[in-house]
Amino acid sequence: MKKILALLFVGLALFSNSCIIEELDKNLENPNEVSLDQLDVNLLLNKAQLEFSSFYENANYPAMELSRMVALTGGDFYNIAYQPQSFNALWFDAYQGVLVQLETLLGRAEAQGLTLHSGIAKVMKAYVLLTLVDLFGDVPYSQALKGAEGPEAFNPAADDDKDVYNAALEILDAAISDLDKTPPPLTPRDIFYNGDRAKWKALANTLKLKAYINLRLTDATVKGKIESLLTQDLIDTDAEEFTYKWSTASVPIRARHPLYRQMYRATGGDAAGYLNNYYMLVCYKDPRKGVEDPRWRYYFYRQVGSIAKALEDEPESIPCVFQPRPAHYPVDVPFCAFDPGFFGRDHGDDSGIPPDGRALTCFGVYPAGGRADTNKDDPNYQGLSQQGQGANGAGISPIWMASFTEFLKAEAALMLGTPGDPKALMESGIRKSIARVRSFAASKGQSLPAGLEPNEADYLNAVLALYDNAATQDDKLDVIMREYYVALWGNGIEAYNMYRRTGKPRGIQPMLSVNPGTFIRSFIYPADYVNLNSSARQKNIGGFNPVFWDNNPENFCY
Repeated sequence: MKKILALLFVGLALFSNSCIIEELDKNLENPNEVSLDQLDVNLLLNKAQLEFSSFYENANYPAMELSRMVALTGGDFYNIAYQPQSFNALWFDAYQGVLVQLETLLGRAEAQGLTLHSGIAKVMKAYVLLTLVDLFGDVPYSQALKGAEGPEAFNPAADDDKDVYNAALEILDAAISDLDKTPPPLTPRDIFYNGDRAKWKALANTLKLKAYINLRLTDATVKGKIESLLTQDLIDTDAEEFTYKWSTASVPIRARHPLYRQMYRATGGDAAGYLNNYYMLVCYKDPRKGVEDPRWRYYFYRQVGSIAKALEDEPESIPCVFQPRPAHYPVDVPFCAFDPGFFGRDHGDDSGIPPDGRALTCFGVYPAGGRADTNKDDPNYQGLSQQGQGANGAGISPIWMASFTEFLKAEAALMLGTPGDPKALMESGIRKSIARVRSFAASKGQSLPAGLEPNEADYLNAVLALYDNAATQDDKLDVIMREYYVALWGNGIEAYNMYRRTGKPRGIQPMLSVNPGTFIRSFIYPADYVNLNSSARQKNIGGFNPVFWDNNPENFCY
């Protein structure tokens, strides 16, 4: 009898508790969760833009490695250079950090007629989609971000990369339509353009231009589309540039430019990471030009005035100087280090890390917010990098600069016959790049002493002479793309696109290994995507995996 009463009591208790829980569930509102009807579109836009900066940097660094701006150190064979987990953060930032936030924002903004907010969101969404395709090829889109029910809600299949590209271009057209409308009087908290519709529209047009330039190899209709865009407003002034601006704040820790944080640490001479030796030589004194580039002292900061000084300070700092030069390296390609005092790493050097933090060449004031290099000719110079120096990390992410547009117009004019003189457009791009780098440094208190900056006229004359002496269209393209490559410092995404599209600059530094395998024409998928999505399939790691707009042969890049 006692057992029966006990069971009855337990049953009544469970029934009573279930009723209470059901009633609580109907009325419970979590004070830590904001419902959609309470959503502040400005705060959500701020969050999406902040996460956008993380997406750009996570996408940018591996592209800088493959384009030889910074050293690729994951391995001297392409099939081991990256692991699937290398791209987890990038993927998370793209989908969860940016696209999901923008999708939520778009639903709210469109319901309220906030066309400026929706226009901004669509431009950012299109940029992320274009970049995902450029880096990975096929990516989830049609089954992602839609709040779908069923298995595809958590296992969205990858769409054909061409379809995603076309969708992104349609989104840009929709963004332009929104930006042409007069919005309600609610100014977005916009950390990029402060709610300036004209600048967002110029960015939308420019993103279309960059997409069409990539498509010129596979789409015969882009010439007319580019010609139409050339009559529209594009990013062609410094006031229109699309950059994320970093600060000098210590809290949060990621407030300073990530490249600054890497090389300017609390302890002097504790720099980490490696610039690519080839890129530093091209930007310092390209053998083809024979003159110093006016930008190099803003791009790079040498901690020592000579390799001898670095070895005197720490004999074990640069062990590769005692190793034989790779036989497959051309004579004009640097190896290990070079004077006066440049020390980075070579493409594919995955050797151990010696005590070299006091010898490394560091990121300069542009764009990372570091120091300008003011050492003139002193081989005994030593000035260790440390947090607080230079612009103290208040750099920029150069997502799109005015000079970039000029180089794309030059490429289109040369290769497609669109309006404009390729040589004049290239010269305009060089001048805009030099002027912007110089003005940025000055704005950060990092101007060079009088007479220390290499002569701009000498540099331009050398480049224009190379162009005039170029015998073929391909030779002229190499001159233009080489100058674009230099102006792109800090933007590996566009350098990676350019290299796969054109194979330029010619004579780029080879992999340290003689037979490194197939160059990475698109990245492998992230581990999280492949392991947690039943619709996902990993690519053939080390295989030939070009994106749809890249129809160049397998041995085109190396």
